[in-house]
Amino acid sequence: MNKTPIASLLIAVVVVLIAMNSYITVKAGHNKVATLFGDVQPKAYGEGFHIVNPLLAFTGFDLRQLTYTWDKVQVPSQDKLKTSMDISVTFRLDGARTAKTLQETGMLDDVVIKHITPKVRSLLREAGKTVAQSQDFYIDSVQQELQLYMEDGLKSYLEGKGVIVEAVLFRDITLPQVVTSAVIQTKERQEQLEREKAQLKIVEQQAQQQVKQAEAREQAAVADANAKRTQADAEAYRILKEAEAQANANTVLAQSVTAELIKYNSVQRWNGQYPQTLFSGDAGGVILSLPEMK
Repeated sequence: MNKTPIASLLIAVVVVLIAMNSYITVKAGHNKVATLFGDVQPKAYGEGFHIVNPLLAFTGFDLRQLTYTWDKVQVPSQDKLKTSMDISVTFRLDGARTAKTLQETGMLDDVVIKHITPKVRSLLREAGKTVAQSQDFYIDSVQQELQLYMEDGLKSYLEGKGVIVEAVLFRDITLPQVVTSAVIQTKERQEQLEREKAQLKIVEQQAQQQVKQAEAREQAAVADANAKRTQADAEAYRILKEAEAQANANTVLAQSVTAELIKYNSVQRWNGQYPQTLFSGDAGGVILSLPEMK
């Protein structure tokens, strides 16, 4: 049997396999770390096309920004109560250190499980010790301080692990039930006080309105009395002036009546006839009857 064609075929297959495994492509936002029989190569391959040793094995890493969220983490405060909250950490892997990350930790999930998660929980417990009361977690300044504390702690710890921390966010803060009930009761009391204040304000406004109405009625009565008094004063003044005028007229009339005026008026009124009866001015009082003239 001629083995030359079979050997040639095998050689061709090996060459093809070697050629197919002699290059790799790395997509955008990733890199690949090579290992040769388990030995991690120190330099990772970046984006693009690369001619490589066909005996190398490759592990890919996502270098894009990633966000992991831990739900309902229990954070104790100084009052020994635990507050539940969600915390999100935005980070990315350092492409220059992925070879070391693979060698010391493993894949991305290993980094999250072994480094990020334990540190997040540890820092949260330590941060909670600085908060006096659990309800203080709702205060903006407290949340900002916690955020800065978490960011600084994670950055300093994870930088040597090949992880670049970019942001830490808190969401869905849930206070303990006992605190929530107390807060609700306090809120209800405050709302009740506000309603009572509003009702009292309405009553005060109504009272003020009634006072103003009474003042208006009093002012109207005073104005009416003043008007009547003014009218009475005017009427009295009119009567007084009329009386003065009449008195003055009488005085003038009395001064104008003289003996000559009386005689003159008598002459003007005489009809040419003499009186038929005369009275004597003596003490005897003789009455004379004159004969009628024809």
